[in-house]
Amino acid sequence: MNTSNISKLEKNSDSKIILIQGAMDIEVQYIIDLLKDKKLIQIAEYEFYEGTIDNIKIVVSKTLVGTINATIATSIGIEKFNPDIVINQGIAGAHKEDLHVGDIVIGEKCCNINSFKMPIKSKGEGSNPFEWELNKRAKDIQQANLKLVDLVEKSLISNTKNKIYRGILGSGDVFNREYDRISWINNTFNNLSEDMESIGTYSVCNKFKVPCIGIRIISNNELLLEDFDKEQAIELQQTLINILNQL
Repeated sequence: MNTSNISKLEKNSDSKIILIQGAMDIEVQYIIDLLKDKKLIQIAEYEFYEGTIDNIKIVVSKTLVGTINATIATSIGIEKFNPDIVINQGIAGAHKEDLHVGDIVIGEKCCNINSFKMPIKSKGEGSNPFEWELNKRAKDIQQANLKLVDLVEKSLISNTKNKIYRGILGSGDVFNREYDRISWINNTFNNLSEDMESIGTYSVCNKFKVPCIGIRIISNNELLLEDFDKEQAIELQQTLINILNQL
């Protein structure tokens, strides 16, 4: 493990800067409303809210939706605020039948589920997504900081009644709603969930050597026809607030 990552994680909680990301208003507003001495800094279209919670220095980043936005917002956030930890959090769709709305997934790893190479087909031969092959970016699995993963897992188990899973986050600019396609992706990547931002965050943080983690709460399961519940985003933020001083 990179020694700079260890030194960042070993800082006292009141001297750390924690950058918390969410793509949509509902994924960040609860935490923003709790910030003391709140200050808005806007860079291009990206909003960052500086403040404190229980004397912990927090920067909340509304990344906007999608991989590109998450990549840009993370790059700006690291350069501008020099965070010790980056937490990408929010809602996600389940990719396994044993995950349900309200379950929480800790991303030990993250993969790009929307990066493929197609075989050559001539005019009139159609398209078959099940024949698509993974390209280099899909094979380049990104790692979270494992010490941070251990801390978050231990803290969540002690602070929520939600079921906690630890594994691979799937991420890409796609909203899969086809049973067979979701099953194919899960069989290919062994991912637990699907979101549109975490792969951008992981990729940038690993290049900058900043400890990061993705935490997602299941908002829907298309395999089980469990309806989309965006309000789960608020519950995840409430849970995260309770563990910040343990990171």
